[in-house]
Amino acid sequence: MIFRILLVVVAIIFAPLPGATQTGFDPLLLNIRMSPSALQPPTDMIKQQWTLDGYRLGRLGPQAPRAAIIEDDARRRLLILSAAADGTVLVYRVGDLPVDVAKQLPRTLTCSRARQCPNNRNDPAGELGCLALCLLEHLNE
Repeated sequence: MIFRILLVVVAIIFAPLPGATQTGFDPLLLNIRMSPSALQPPTDMIKQQWTLDGYRLGRLGPQAPRAAIIEDDARRRLLILSAAADGTVLVYRVGDLPVDVAKQLPRTLTCSRARQCPNNRNDPAGELGCLALCLLEHLNE
């Protein structure tokens, strides 16, 4: 709930100015749902998969989310960020997106450093929620 409100606030702040061109895809209108357990979609659902190179999750507490699911309002999953046992973050594209997610992963890492995502462990969305928000913010660039 808190994260959905945060996404709405971010969408308002970054809303395009009147007259600006629209591509029809606004990633900030997507939803982020947190999962208490790591997720690995069935192989037949995975369209692409990446490891978020250069990022290691800190020590996750017992209440920390282990996955972030990015979906539309109809609850169709598009992307999943999931914690691996070794602390890496796996990114799965399981839905159709009009952008090249792989090109945005380096920007996601830059954003995570600027936002200090590893320090968000006390936030209910935790590190993975911070990473998911960084990814969404950079999907339209």
